[in-house]
Amino acid sequence: MVKVSMIGVSFEDNHVATGFGNHLARPILRDEWHADMSFEDGVKLLEKCMRVLLYRDRSAINKLQIAKITEEGVTVSQPYSLKTFWEFKAFNNPTAGAEGSW
Repeated sequence: MVKVSMIGVSFEDNHVATGFGNHLARPILRDEWHADMSFEDGVKLLEKCMRVLLYRDRSAINKLQIAKITEEGVTVSQPYSLKTFWEFKAFNNPTAGAEGSW
């Protein structure tokens, strides 16, 4: 798939992301995406990427919608919430064991 940036630079890839998604989700997509994925597997992969981005910005909302565009038309899912888990020890005290300062 050929893409063109907002300043006219073209590149070819199978997926695209912007902002933190480019830094945090693209590595996941590069490792796990493949051309013959089912729609359900693609949704699971997208949810994994979105969960990583949500954990990066705890103040973000964990709701999303999935759109599917085919020759038959467009379908958009109802909004739903990602399942998350915030009880990891590192989330409770993220500076524990840190040495030095910024």
